[in-house]
Amino acid sequence: METQNKKSLLFKLLLVLIPILVINLNGHMLYGQVSFIVSEVYQIKLVDGASVTGKVISQTSTEVVVETNTMGMVTLAKQNIAEAVLLSGRDSSRGWYPNPNPTKYLLGSSAIPQEKGDGYYQNTWVFFSAFNYAFTDFFSITAGFEIFSILAGGDGPFVYYLNPKVSFEVADNLYLGGNVLYANTIRTTSDFGGLGTLNAFGTYGNDNNNISLGVGWGFVEGDFASKPVISVSGMARLSKRLAFVSENWIVPVDDYYGVFSYGIRFLGENTSIDLAFINNPDIASEIIIGIPFLDFVINF
Repeated sequence: METQNKKSLLFKLLLVLIPILVINLNGHMLYGQVSFIVSEVYQIKLVDGASVTGKVISQTSTEVVVETNTMGMVTLAKQNIAEAVLLSGRDSSRGWYPNPNPTKYLLGSSAIPQEKGDGYYQNTWVFFSAFNYAFTDFFSITAGFEIFSILAGGDGPFVYYLNPKVSFEVADNLYLGGNVLYANTIRTTSDFGGLGTLNAFGTYGNDNNNISLGVGWGFVEGDFASKPVISVSGMARLSKRLAFVSENWIVPVDDYYGVFSYGIRFLGENTSIDLAFINNPDIASEIIIGIPFLDFVINF
């Protein structure tokens, strides 16, 4: 009888505790679950979508006091915190938020892997769109298409591409990866089998400052080129909201043919905008600053 009473009491306690636990978990955090390092800089995202970046001054089991550059001292209830990201190094000392577009240059990408569940939408010159998603911490896919042929009407080809990528960290600040870029058309009567490149690349650096070297072999309808395309790309964050981006290619046309690019990336917390120029001596003879390149990226 005593055992039955204990089971009955335990059951009643569970009926009370389970809803409380579910409510707290649904609010993203239990009291005291979030712990901060005093004097370190964090980017704190709240459950209502607001974001606060600053140095942690003190904390209790239920609250944290943050010193910000724009709002002064702010006291936050820990139950309202959805996520807290510790900023490190130069980011921390200057109060920078994380780079919202750390893995992509202009057209190509670095070997720095995305975190599982990260993704972005990229639009280039209005007519070209691409969606990216990381299925694991080392595997992501980008898929893109153009809409110019649709807007122009007629029966012209509709161009699309696929770009699966794998990448790993092999040492401190050193990453290796590979991808396949495949492009093809639909809405055409030809038997064109598509074209693309098979690429291997390495990156040294971090999310804000890095340099990448890549080698890729082009193919058309399954036939591979005998000489590789070589790429050298880099990114340097200049301030909280600005970065320099360059992507350069050596293409095996008439021996080898060089194309380079340079531009400024404007950084938001979840967005970036690139204003760049693609150039070489032949292009400069017609347009001295190069062909403009404009895109924006939104993280999701």
